[in-house]
Amino acid sequence: MTIPVHIVTGFLGSGKTTLIKKLLTHTQNDSTIVLINELGEVGIDHLLVQTVAENTYLLANGCMCCSVLTDLKDSLLKLLQQRKQGEIPDFKRVIIETTGLANPAAILNTIHHDTHIKNQFYVHGLSTVVDAELGHLQATLHPEWLTQVVAAHQIILSKTDRVDLPTQQLLSEKIQQLHPEVNIQFINQIDCVDDIFSQDLAQQQHLSRPQFFLKTQQDQHAMTQSCVLEWTTKLDWMVFGLWINLLLKQYGENILRIKGILNLTEFDQPVLIHGVQHCLYPPEHLAQWPWEDHYSRIVMIVRHVDLEQIKKSFQIFMEKLN
Repeated sequence: MTIPVHIVTGFLGSGKTTLIKKLLTHTQNDSTIVLINELGEVGIDHLLVQTVAENTYLLANGCMCCSVLTDLKDSLLKLLQQRKQGEIPDFKRVIIETTGLANPAAILNTIHHDTHIKNQFYVHGLSTVVDAELGHLQATLHPEWLTQVVAAHQIILSKTDRVDLPTQQLLSEKIQQLHPEVNIQFINQIDCVDDIFSQDLAQQQHLSRPQFFLKTQQDQHAMTQSCVLEWTTKLDWMVFGLWINLLLKQYGENILRIKGILNLTEFDQPVLIHGVQHCLYPPEHLAQWPWEDHYSRIVMIVRHVDLEQIKKSFQIFMEKLN
């Protein structure tokens, strides 16, 4: 029997990893394998998911739709081999989390048409997580948002607690104008992996009109860069907060994503930070460190920003004020 693959996509910071953590936390079996694709030299999301589910694997550094489709194929086939040899537990389904900049059309195309993949796996469905607070802005600024929405079998609206009902309704109407067939769900309606796999979404719709980037959009997509900022000693939260707020004020919408784990003087345990564009969300305290050296590491994904300037400003601030 072929194995169902469900793809979870959505723009940077929309809440994909949070959703997957929630699903796995409320699922009392290990029959689901999770593959997470991240941008940047340091993978953070898969480490967060591994705290609730060991069957979580990181795909190679790079955007899945651009550079690691071969790695996706190899990873899926390797899972089958490892299962056959008893190196990993038996699994009956796969969840793939893409980067926030992925165009799902290329991923769907690989699973549907690759000779080695299509006889072993099939696309069960594609869920796109849409940030209810920033969806309108992202639709205007980022071509990736449109391709992710148009390719979806299901839209999952996240962060609905941060906006009023009329804003949610306007965003839902915009999505349905773009994709009339799509099913729209709220993130609080989905609690476990079974909720994702309960209906064969790909069979229900004459989906999809997955779009590849136009030439102008490809150029913009290619201009996206990532970097990792690292600090080996403890950071002062007030100093770091001042730096990050000045950075967001200066570059604003060009800072697509910030995610990091900090070693702060004020706390013994690591602190997770994450933000999207102008919005920096409340920090979260983690129970344990995901890496042994306890260094602070921040992954930044930007567009039309000089990364060297960011690195330089971070270094100057931390050296002078810490």
